[in-house]
Amino acid sequence: MLMRRRFPILLAVMVMGGPLVPARAGAQQDAQQPAPLDATEILAAGLAEAGRVDRLVFLHSGAPWCGWCKRLEQWLQRDDIAPIFFKDFVDVKIDVEEMTGGQELIDSYTEGPVGVPWLAILKPDGTVVATSIAPNGRNIGSPQAEWEIEHWNTMMRTAAKRITEEEIEYMAKTWAEDRQN
Repeated sequence: MLMRRRFPILLAVMVMGGPLVPARAGAQQDAQQPAPLDATEILAAGLAEAGRVDRLVFLHSGAPWCGWCKRLEQWLQRDDIAPIFFKDFVDVKIDVEEMTGGQELIDSYTEGPVGVPWLAILKPDGTVVATSIAPNGRNIGSPQAEWEIEHWNTMMRTAAKRITEEEIEYMAKTWAEDRQN
């Protein structure tokens, strides 16, 4: 039951298309190679799930080569973070290179290039609550610097309904510890 609640979008991704594989331009896809996932459909499923379970969507972009994206994903799945984080959020990852319409979907929420990972917290109707673009105009991505962690905290304080202040501070502490490793 806990696995189903924590990873509904991951399950949807697995059911909808298996591993992400880019389409080859001008080549016929092998029968064994699934079609790329559609970013708009993945986000729509996440928004619907968020509405159904009274949570917000944590939308983040990534790419297969992005080390910071992998770091973010590993942090979200930590045994001490996941139970806190997923009290308020449905996780939706958009691969900007391997999902059909991935980059275009992210671009629709941003004003120019933002890099990966880029983060946004959305209401179930798609309205943006907060993004990873800090007041200095820079993307915090997977937060490491003190100013990035502070903006992460601001995002959490803006959006969290169930996550406590103590839990926000704990998450910030784990980002700071991660920076030292």
